[in-house]
Amino acid sequence: MKTKSLIFSGLLLSMIGLSTTSCEDMFTQESDLNTTELAPEDSIYRVMGIVKQMQKLVDRTVLLGEARADLIDITSATTTTLQDIAANKIGLDNAYNNVSDYYSVINSCNIFIENVDTSYRVHNKQFFIKEYAAVKAFRAWTYLQLALNYGKVPFVTEGVLKASDAESIVANTSNRVDLKGICDYFIDDLTPLVNAERPTYSGNMGGHSPIKFFIPIRLILGDLYLWRGSLSDNQSDYLNAAVCYHDFLDYSGQYVPTGTNGVNWMDIQFRGKRDSYSTMFDRSSSQEIITIIPLDTIPAGTTTAVYDANVSELGGMFCSLYKNNYKVQFTPSTRLKELSAEQVYCYYYDAQTAALRDTVYSTENTFENELENGDLRLSSVYGIRTVNDKYHAEYNSERQAIAKFGKSITQNYVDNRISFIPIYRIGMVYLRLAEALNRGGFPETAFAILKYGISSTTISNHISSSEVERLAQVATQFDGNLSAWNQYSFITFDGAGERTQMGIHSRGCGDSEYSKYFVLPSDPEIDAQLDAYALDSTSTAADTLAYDSAYASVQEQQRGARIPLVEEMILDEMALEGMFEGYRFYDLMRVALRRNDPTYLANKVAHRGGKDKEDAELKSILSTQDNWYLKLPK
Repeated sequence: MKTKSLIFSGLLLSMIGLSTTSCEDMFTQESDLNTTELAPEDSIYRVMGIVKQMQKLVDRTVLLGEARADLIDITSATTTTLQDIAANKIGLDNAYNNVSDYYSVINSCNIFIENVDTSYRVHNKQFFIKEYAAVKAFRAWTYLQLALNYGKVPFVTEGVLKASDAESIVANTSNRVDLKGICDYFIDDLTPLVNAERPTYSGNMGGHSPIKFFIPIRLILGDLYLWRGSLSDNQSDYLNAAVCYHDFLDYSGQYVPTGTNGVNWMDIQFRGKRDSYSTMFDRSSSQEIITIIPLDTIPAGTTTAVYDANVSELGGMFCSLYKNNYKVQFTPSTRLKELSAEQVYCYYYDAQTAALRDTVYSTENTFENELENGDLRLSSVYGIRTVNDKYHAEYNSERQAIAKFGKSITQNYVDNRISFIPIYRIGMVYLRLAEALNRGGFPETAFAILKYGISSTTISNHISSSEVERLAQVATQFDGNLSAWNQYSFITFDGAGERTQMGIHSRGCGDSEYSKYFVLPSDPEIDAQLDAYALDSTSTAADTLAYDSAYASVQEQQRGARIPLVEEMILDEMALEGMFEGYRFYDLMRVALRRNDPTYLANKVAHRGGKDKEDAELKSILSTQDNWYLKLPK
């Protein structure tokens, strides 16, 4: 199919989507796109129609972000279509290379933005400003996905209602925009709406709270700044990204803490596990989930479908189901298992007396289940067991379950479909904040997010005075409600005195704040230089001045040396925290872009079979940056 027909079909699909209402349990009014003006009673239907269209992007969002990277691998049951994605050989005929679905969403957004009456007021407030901002966020997110997956794409910001208009857009090859152009445009487009709240509708749809269908403006803005910064390693963009993430997490007293859910051994003998981590993914009402794309769980052909049967097939790709003879198409890679085992679980033993307090480590034990070595998040969300069925030879005896797709190893593999996929959640936002801070020149603060969790205690006790001073110097760039990173920034305890913040690493590695193995990295040669500086009782004032000047210079060298080291720790943490969710290929891409080194991504992906096993063909393909992107039809 030619580009013209591909994109035009997406534009036509958008009109169909707009003329169909979704979620009839909430709304009953029908409306057709037969006017260039959207009446107040129509506008909400249009927004929910766009949510419906977003559902078609769910599976490819996860697959293109995960299957092309290093954390999952194919199996003997993987289809050719999915094998090609994993091999980064995605042809024009691949079912997941369908650009029209993206333009369907975009055109719906364009039509809405052009025609919604933002001047319509109720009680002297712009009644539809929340919907207007939400649709602009959808459009920015969708264009960002296009740029990340296709590189340079046709750029359309006006609604297309006629075939002749679509033809002219496709024929105009000068309208193609790359990732930087996408970031530039939408940073300008969304900044005036930074304080807009998400729409809040009463009731629920398919068990989901509607507010979670929408993307907070600050989060998509943070992503745009982070990506633009990665293209040129621009410190200002990184700081602006940190501002956006910070102000979302700590805005106007509405704190969004990390929480304290994790996977923990029950005692110092490492007997039994308490798991409050995997439960964060089993329902959209979880406080961990910020934004979801909701899905129907009922196949087509029924009358009870909530979202017109836009269902996901991800569950059957990652989990053993009856319908696939319990044969999965993706499984955790050897490299992911190695990375998980390389971590060191720390247990802080408090025996009521300070003199008896101690720390013990998982490295001092041998575990029968190899997944329980090191970080526990993988063993929390992934499980396998063997089932002997002599009556059904076609059934796979090894059954796999991944809790992030709604399946538990204890569920006996009932064929339930997933009802949502998260696109923003708290743990990953904190890690993007850490990434932005680190590249913005604050590696100690970034590392603190991993080890301690940001809080007044962390800032006071674990970040050097020189870094705190530099944070204060850039505080004027933080344009949210807080003007500085002071003792009131973020939150450690809630009103009842309960702890609400912890290091993200502690979600899988226990009491990481006490771990002697998980420490701020540094260059040992520069450390030796710092240790060489010393003053004694014979030192003069001039000696002190010279010492301060020299010490500060070496400290600055250490800060520069720490940034790439902390970045590697953040990237590992993103893998352990975000595995299977569709982030990994893009996380690797950002680092490779800012280092101007395509082989960085290529080396990581080429070792999905293990750190000592390189896939030379995969490395060769991905060492050329153009091969990161899917092809648009010519």
